[in-house]
Amino acid sequence: MSAAVAEAFKRLHDQGLIYRGDYMVNWSLTLRMAVSDLEVEFFEENGKLNYFWYPLSHGSGFIPVVTTPPEIILGDTALCVHPADERYSQYVGKTVRVPVSRRDIPVIADEYVDREFGTGALQISPGHDHNDYELKKKHNLPRQCSRNAR
Repeated sequence: MSAAVAEAFKRLHDQGLIYRGDYMVNWSLTLRMAVSDLEVEFFEENGKLNYFWYPLSHGSGFIPVVTTPPEIILGDTALCVHPADERYSQYVGKTVRVPVSRRDIPVIADEYVDREFGTGALQISPGHDHNDYELKKKHNLPRQCSRNAR
């Protein structure tokens, strides 16, 4: 059966009907497998907001960020601010240090950021969220943080 499945996938690939690419999947902890977007019911829920301060890598100061799941900080690959936000415009192109990991990540600008929500600065964790993943592609960010980073 495995050979038949492999042959079918190769045939579909050769016909351009399937492809291999870099994209996000929904992982079910209960089922322990990937689940299609069509099978997922997305919903919003109120959560507790946690504040973190990302210190500037070279200099004094910091950029405050608010997030609901604090554990995703470990997967941050960039910090994003709105390009017209005067509070943070001077930091675009610089780097900040991720709290607890001592990794430096770039500060980027994108109009996707809602200046009115939280602190107006958004952490980008491409493996966590579809919107973050789209920002990763748009700004050519790494999919995940370097394993060699301290």
